[in-house]
Order: sequence, then C-alpha cells, then structure tokens
Amino acid sequence: MDFGVLGPLTVRRNGVALDLGTPKGRLLLAVLLSRRGRPVDDDALAEAIWGAARPKSAAKNVQTYVHRLRRLLGDPGRITREGSGYLLRADRGELDAARFEDLADTARTALAADDPDRSRALFGEALGLWRGPAFAGIADSPALTAEATRLDELRLGVLEERIDVDLRLARHGGLLGELTALTMEHPFRERMWAQLMLALYRCGRRADALLAYLQVRDVLAEEAGLEPGQQLRDLHQAILGEDPALDPEVTTEARGHRATANARMLPPALGDFTGQQMELAEIEAVLRKDRAADEPSAVVTISGPGGIGKTALGVQAAHRLRAAYSDGQLFAALAGARAQPVDPATVLGRFLRALGVPATAVPDDPAERTDLYRGMLAERRILVVLDDALDEEQLALLMPASGTCGVIVTGRVRLGGLGGAHRVELREMSEADSLDMLRTTVDGRLAAAPRAELADLVRLCARLPLALRIAGSLLVSRPHWRLADLVSRLADEQHRLDALRYRDLEVRASFGLSYKGLRPDARRLFRLLGLLDAPDFPLWAAAAALDTDLCAAQELLDALVDVHLLDVTGTPNGQARYGFHDLIRAYARERAEAEDPAEARHAAVARVLGALLALTDIADLDHMGQNIFQRDAPRWRPERVQASLPPAASSMAVLDSERIPLVAGVRQAAELGWDQLCWELAAGGQALFETERYFDDWQECYETAMAVATAAGNVGGRARLLISMAGLRYAQRRYGPAEASNTEAMRLFERIGDARGYLEALTNAPFLLVPNGRLSEAIAAGREARERLVAGGQTAAALHAYSQVGLSHLQAGRPEAAVEVLTEIVAGARDLKIRTLIARDTYWLGQAQLALGRHAAAEEAFTELAAYAGDIGASGEFYTAHAWGCLHLARGEHADARRRLLEGVEVARALHDPMFETRVLVDLLDPRLYDAHALHAAIRQGEHAVEVARGIDYPYLLAGVLDRLARLKAAAGDDAAADRLAGEAAILRAAIR
Repeated sequence: MDFGVLGPLTVRRNGVALDLGTPKGRLLLAVLLSRRGRPVDDDALAEAIWGAARPKSAAKNVQTYVHRLRRLLGDPGRITREGSGYLLRADRGELDAARFEDLADTARTALAADDPDRSRALFGEALGLWRGPAFAGIADSPALTAEATRLDELRLGVLEERIDVDLRLARHGGLLGELTALTMEHPFRERMWAQLMLALYRCGRRADALLAYLQVRDVLAEEAGLEPGQQLRDLHQAILGEDPALDPEVTTEARGHRATANARMLPPALGDFTGQQMELAEIEAVLRKDRAADEPSAVVTISGPGGIGKTALGVQAAHRLRAAYSDGQLFAALAGARAQPVDPATVLGRFLRALGVPATAVPDDPAERTDLYRGMLAERRILVVLDDALDEEQLALLMPASGTCGVIVTGRVRLGGLGGAHRVELREMSEADSLDMLRTTVDGRLAAAPRAELADLVRLCARLPLALRIAGSLLVSRPHWRLADLVSRLADEQHRLDALRYRDLEVRASFGLSYKGLRPDARRLFRLLGLLDAPDFPLWAAAAALDTDLCAAQELLDALVDVHLLDVTGTPNGQARYGFHDLIRAYARERAEAEDPAEARHAAVARVLGALLALTDIADLDHMGQNIFQRDAPRWRPERVQASLPPAASSMAVLDSERIPLVAGVRQAAELGWDQLCWELAAGGQALFETERYFDDWQECYETAMAVATAAGNVGGRARLLISMAGLRYAQRRYGPAEASNTEAMRLFERIGDARGYLEALTNAPFLLVPNGRLSEAIAAGREARERLVAGGQTAAALHAYSQVGLSHLQAGRPEAAVEVLTEIVAGARDLKIRTLIARDTYWLGQAQLALGRHAAAEEAFTELAAYAGDIGASGEFYTAHAWGCLHLARGEHADARRRLLEGVEVARALHDPMFETRVLVDLLDPRLYDAHALHAAIRQGEHAVEVARGIDYPYLLAGVLDRLARLKAAAGDDAAADRLAGEAAILRAAIR
C-alpha cells in the first residue's frame, strides 16, 4: 500500500490508484494519516469532518466512514480501535511524508560523513516525492492545517539544505534561475536570499549580489518593518570586502576549523533510538529555522512522565542539529525531579569553561556569569540542551538572549511560563515502534519470536520506552531466558514493577521521583485514583475518591497532570477526563497498598462507584422524567456530581462518556463482593445501553451482576436484573424471551412481597405484549399500570406505560382511539419535559394521523419529532426517515418517499435492527413506488423483507410485509403466489387480538 499526502491525497494498492470516495471519507483518511501510528479519538475525528456543525449521530457516522474506509483499503487490520479512537497502521515506507523525512535524514548523515554528492542525490530524491502542497485541496481543514504547514515548512527547509550542498559542490552557476524564482515566491526567507547572494558572487556578479541585498532589505522594510537579520548583514559586509572565505575552495576548510574550536558537550546519542520520528521532525523544524540575533531564541520543551524518553529524544534531536548549530552544543542535566536540583549558577560555570573562559576568569556572581554567558552566545549558532528542568526559575539564568541560538528543555513538568516556546508532549510509543525498539535492543534475538509473545511483551511494558529498554536489557543479559519467561514474569501485575528493573534502570524509581515531589494530599489522590479499574475518570470521581469539594479536587488533579502522573485523555462534552499510563497506575496501586489501610481503600472505591450511581440517577431522571423506583445502595453527594456536569451537554451524553467506566465499575463491585452496588450499577446503565444500543455491554453487566446477586442470595437484585434482561431482549427483538424474563421478575417480586418492584415489571408488560399480537392484554396491562402508577405519584412512568395502549389501538385498526391516547401522552410529556417520550410518541401520533388521512396533522407531529429525535440516540434517525417517508408516500410524492424510506432502511441495517428494517420495508414495498421495469427488483426486495420479518416474533409486521409482497406478485401476474401470501397474512391478522 502506498499513501500519498505530499500533494493531493492518494492511495495506491499494488500500483493501482484507489477511488477514495466521498469528501468526508477522504478527510477521515487524511486525518488518520496525519497522525500515523497514534490513535485519533472520536471527538477529534467528528470535529475534523463536521466542525461545529457535527450531527448528534456523529459518533455512529464516524464508525460508518471507518467501516467504508477499511473496506476500501481491503485490509481491515489497517485501521484498529484504540481506546476512544481509531489508529491507522502504515509502515514508514508506505507513507510518502515519512519516506521524505527519512531520505532527508539520510542525506544529512551523508553530509556529516563528508559525502556531499550522495547527500545531494538523497535530498533530490526526497524533494522529488512532492506533487504539490501537502494535503492539496483539503489542507484548509483545521484538523490538517498544522500538519500540512509543518510538511510544507519541512520541504522548504530541505530545499534550502539541498541548495547549501549545491553551493558546497560549487554548483552555483546552475542555481541562479532556481534561487531567483524561490526568492520571488518566498520573499521573507532570508536564507534563500543569502544563498542567491552567494551564488551570484561566486558567478562573478558581485554587483548583482549587492543589489539582491538591497532588494531583500526593501522587501523586509516595506512589508514587515524589519531590517535584514545578522546572517544577511554579515554576508553583505563579506561581499563588500570580497572576503576570501566566500570562495568555494576555502569554505569547507574554514568550517571544519571553526567546529573543532567550539564546545561539544552532548552525551552520546542512543545507538538504538527508535520511534518518536514525528516529534523529532517537529523539533528540527522549529530549531532549523534561521533567526536574527535580535530575535528571541527558538525554544522547544519536551515534557512527559518518567521513562517516556524525553532525554533520549532531546539528545537525538541535538545530534541531528549539529550542522545547523556549527558553533557548538551545550548540555546540562539539571536534576529537577530529584531532591536537590542543580544550582543554575553551577551550570553557568561549566558552560563558560566549555566556551573557553579560563577557570580563574569565571565570575563568582550568578548575574555576572549570566551576562558573560549571554554575551559569548550573542550572534553565535549554539544549541543549549537543558535536561530534566525543575521549573522556569531554574531555567531563567540559562536561557540565551540571541536568536542565533536554540534551546531544548526536557522535564516532567509543563513549563507554561516559557513564553513563545514550542511544546512537545510525549506519550507512549506506538506498537510498531515498540516492537522495533525491542528488536533493536535485543540485536537479532527476537527475529523468530512469535508475534503474539512480542505483542504481549509490548503490552505489559505499556509501550513505555524505559520499560522496553529494561525488558530488552534483561533478555540480552540473560541468554537462558526465553521471551515467554519474561512475559510470564511481567504478567503478574502485583510484581510487574519488581520485574522491570535492570541494574540502575528501574521503572519504579523513575515514577517515584515525580511522586515524592508532590504535596501529601496530591499523593493521596494519586494513590486512591490508582485503585479504580476504570480506564479514565472525570473531576467528580477525584472529588469522590477524597470525599472533598470539586475545587479542591481540580487543584490536585492539575498538580498530577502538571508532572505527568496523570494525563488528560480527552474532553468529551467539554469535560476533561483523566487517566493513567498503565505502569503508572500499577505504581499508584502499589503505593496505595503500602500507605493506605484496606478500609480506606475500599471506602474510596465505594464513594466513586456511589458517585457513578448518582450520575445514572440524574440521567435516568432526564430520560424518564422521574426516578421511578427507590434504590438502596448509597450515592455519593449527588449535588456535587450534578454541579460538575457541563451545562451544554445532556446528562445522557455525559453518562455515555462513562460507559466503559460503568462496565468496569460493575466488574469491580462484583470482585469486591458488593452485590447491591453491583446490580444497581448494572441496572442504572439500562437507559444508556438501550438508547445507544450498547448490547454487548448490557449483556456483560447483566451476567456479572446476576452472578454476584445470586451468590449473595439477593432475590430483589435478581428480579431487578431480570427486568433489565427483558429490556435487552426487547431491544434485540427477541420478544418471547423478553416476556419470559419479565414474567419471572414479577414472580420473584411477588415472592418477596416487593410491591414497587412488581409494579416496575408490570409497567414493562404492555411493551412486551404488543409485538406478540396480544393487543387486548396490552391495553389492559397499560391501563392497569397507568392507574397504579398515577396513584403512587409516578406520572412520568404512567405516560410511558400508557403509550403502548395508543400503539395497540393503532395496530388493531382503531386510529381514532390511538390519536386520542397518543395526543394525551405527548401533551403530558411536554408538561413534564420528557424529551425521549415526546420523540417516540410524536412518531406514533403522526402514523395514527396518516391512517386517518390527516396529512397536515401528521406533518405537525413529525416536525416535533425531528426536533427531539436526537434525544433517543441512533433510533431517532430511523424514526425521522421513516416518518417523512410515510408522509411523502401518503401525499403521492413518490420520489421523495422512496428516498427517505431507503434512508430508513440504511439506518436500520446500520443499527442491525430487524424490527426497524421490517417496519420500513412494509412501506417501501408499496406498489405505487415501482413501475413495470422495477417490479421484479421490488419483488426480490419483498422476499428479503419476508425473510427478515420471519426472524422476529412480530406477527403484525410479518402480516404487513406478506400483504405488500402479495400485491407485488399480483401486479407481476403471479396470482397463485399472491393468494398464498395474502392467505398467510390473513391467518396472522386473525390471531392478533
């Protein structure tokens, strides 16, 4: 596979260009490629595709686009789900941008090895990959602008480097035309003007070289109000004085002499440095840019947790930048994470001596040292690397004051006070880079290792460079160990940090440096949050863990994020979520078990799960209009949970962001033997699972909670979970098993004398009777439930139950009675502001009005439905499409009807909902939508519809499909088949009562 972004987006498979489909699909692919090897979360993808106009179904639509893209690429493993986002896997050789950067790096290496001819050829090959501007045609998308700009800037930088090599090779004559065009196209790139001036001078055109200087000076003065930078001014003076150093034959010798006279303090680069190529290119792009002496120095900060590879990246970048900073590189380890950070005055003394100041001439006063240091760096090209910085105060004296210098700062804290700095934050490596690092470290021993064992080792090391390096060192130093032996040792989570230690390399010690620097309450929060099984959590979870207020919890979370012991994993609904790197979580748990008694640990977990229960109550209240039934497990401070919710998001959307933590919470409660808390959490997720169709999560929560409730003899919990199971089976269109579960729940509630539980099961009864065609029973059950719920003050629940009475009348052929009931329900739902009930029952009210031929009234109902459809999740798209399709059909607007009904079929199939599909196919098979030429295709679709309908236990819908297919068969002249189908439909209808 060959992906191209250096120009218009292209994909070639086996040399053949692929049709990339719709603009949104192309944009999705481009965003994934721009972050190759890193997952892109759902929110970022939705923002990239739709911007501020994203639909409520954005997450589902992203899934659809990803599915289409996987099918287009012909390799499902190319795009995988990673956490809350998607990751596109592509080797560096498959992406032209990566090949470009690799070729440029190889060219620089060749130049450093004094092979300018090979360097020139490699730079040319790299530039030859470009077909136009990066991401041409779509680079104005906000999600791509930064990467497109970075790549375009890299191209210009590489072009300048290639021209420098041409000048070194005395090819100045052939550069004049190219440089003249480039300076016109990029009039503010002073390096190109300098190259043009030098080429003109070497061609014997000294006057033209001086004229070029006047041109750039005028451009800069008129357009930017600036004078040329120091490099141009120096070159101008050298040309005026006909400096012999400008001649090509002496340039290389002079450059080499100058290099030997300057400070080279960098530690050696890692021989097995792997990964972080995008970050490396980002750093180089910032620090290779020429600046005038009177500009601020270019500064890059590299931050991240202990063991993430900050120092290795900084040193690697510094080595690759040696040619750009020909006057030297300074390096200092500041020990910011340790108990006694290095005094910056001491570092200044070392720097001054390295720059040639005699030891007796180094001033004692720190301020005087700084003045001398900055004076010596003025107008010299020196790179300063400051490793493991404590804070901005420690750095203040060490920062150069000249734009000719560059600075790389690494540290565990985010240095927000360094104005103008370019910030690079490191995360764990990609799986591919992690595997490469292991193979490089172990030097061939893993060539034949099973892929599954390698993947397990990467997973257990959590893709942390320090852990991977330790693992590789262990394998090298212990040749008798098999890969499986090390995997087995690391699989023990309780002792994993013990195993990740090799001589002076230790993951635990690396984390401990950051932990010990925290204040006591931040350390306690760190420990308690590590006890949660949830992969991430919001602010209220931190407040619950400490049993404190939101402001105090936020301050402590910020302290943990600042030193990279916690990460911000995303901001769904505008609310930050926090999470641990896997090995840091293991360290947090280890500290909790060592420092906090079991009672305190369990109490913290119980509070967080109790806060999650409070959130399910809040979402259920919004969804149903009331919290219908009392629950007994303790909730943690619901008012604080409520206060923490973002005002612009619905509580159901917020609960949706807690889906994975909710499932994890059910498991954790079960493991701790908390049966009441476990089943209430499982039941509390029902509205979310149903609305967003998370059936697998629903099933898992049910099974986990049912097992613990059964083991504890909690009959009430078992009964309530059976109601949940009835809901799941109903949503899966397995109506018989749904009714059986609900009936069993009623039996259990009767056995233990739980009247409120029995009433909850009774409320569900009409929903389960309607699909089975027992309409009279459904009407009786709905009326009974309504009467008893109203008497108990449960008005909202009464409306939900009574809605099935309206649907029963409609399916029984009594639309007038249906309109009367449904109008009452919609009015009640408006009064109580139950948006989900408004959405669902305006759909049925409009259908009843259509059955009476009242098109205007139906349109009014469907218009209201459209306003509320987003509140019932993905089902809302189906209801809206089907409703308008039916209205168009009733009005004789056949083209519009067919379009909307086909849209409904597509949504139903995307939801894998056979009942929805059958319901819309009944109307799509209307003979009025087909002429004689399309009749046979319609019959094939009708036969498919019958197959789908037979797969669900809903006789009313099956009868409707059979009737429509019979009419199509009759229109095609197949009277025998038509009679048979119509007869079967009549038998089914006769059984509906």
